[in-house]
Amino acid sequence: MMEKTRPLTDASTVAPETRGAYGYEETDLFTIPEDVPELGVEAGDLGTIATVYDDGRMLDVEIGRDDGSTIGFVDVRIEDDGSSHVVGLSPIGSPRPEKVPRP
Repeated sequence: MMEKTRPLTDASTVAPETRGAYGYEETDLFTIPEDVPELGVEAGDLGTIATVYDDGRMLDVEIGRDDGSTIGFVDVRIEDDGSSHVVGLSPIGSPRPEKVPRP
């Protein structure tokens, strides 16, 4: 089960010119903003930014399993107000199994 948290970035370790206008960089962790049932992803799950496009306004975020294998990618658009929305997806493997509550 992936831990839910807000996007993690550490601008102090990366030169500002290498980040997009919104502060994202490849390999940053990113909180998925909404459910993506096709991949078994829930809003709040973490993914890893694989590519930053359009000066940081578009992100390609890799979704993985606990074993490190890749399920797929989601394309996330960052709006001018800082909100984010899933605008596309690319499945690679089978989705995550249904999350089962622990006793």
